[in-house]
Amino acid sequence: MLAVCPHSVSKFCIYIGMIEFWIRKTAVRISFTFFAACALFLSTNGGFGIATLCACGIHELSHLIMMTAFRVNADEILFYGAGICISSREINRAEKIPRILILSAGCIGNLISAVILLIFGNNIAAAINIFTAVLNILPVGSLDGAQILKYVTVSRCKPENVDKVMFYSGIISVVLMAAVILIFGGFSFSSAVILLYIAVISLVKA
Repeated sequence: MLAVCPHSVSKFCIYIGMIEFWIRKTAVRISFTFFAACALFLSTNGGFGIATLCACGIHELSHLIMMTAFRVNADEILFYGAGICISSREINRAEKIPRILILSAGCIGNLISAVILLIFGNNIAAAINIFTAVLNILPVGSLDGAQILKYVTVSRCKPENVDKVMFYSGIISVVLMAAVILIFGGFSFSSAVILLYIAVISLVKA
């Protein structure tokens, strides 16, 4: 759901209607599937759903703040049924440390928010932010963790081993995440949605 991708993933999305506008050089595209997903989630989860959407917003805003700090422009901000994706070609030309900071900014933002929420006693919202950070650091699909792992792997491993590292890391991460969700959360509508989401994003390559 929440990824900074070096290339647009819009070709993987099915749009049913679209709102599009530009903020300077950045195209903002909002699919009606995004509104449908939000409505469904909020209607079935109430306050939990609002806290989750806020955690997602914090995650993406953190990416954008770090991109602005390093003067890396976003080509597209895409809101669609599976979440939000920021794509930027300029991130491929960023130096090592700025690039890693940009890719990890979303998770860092969620963890900082979790600490602040814990201080004010909002344990549920804090847990949601922690979960959002953990989910996005998974080396799966086009998530932040996959982007970071691929960048590190390409710079340190032989080219023929990169795909293997990404594949096995993704499989192990998905299995462990699914096990944790089912063990601690049991099987419910929310856990089923999360597991389905992880399965879908696993099909989108970094």
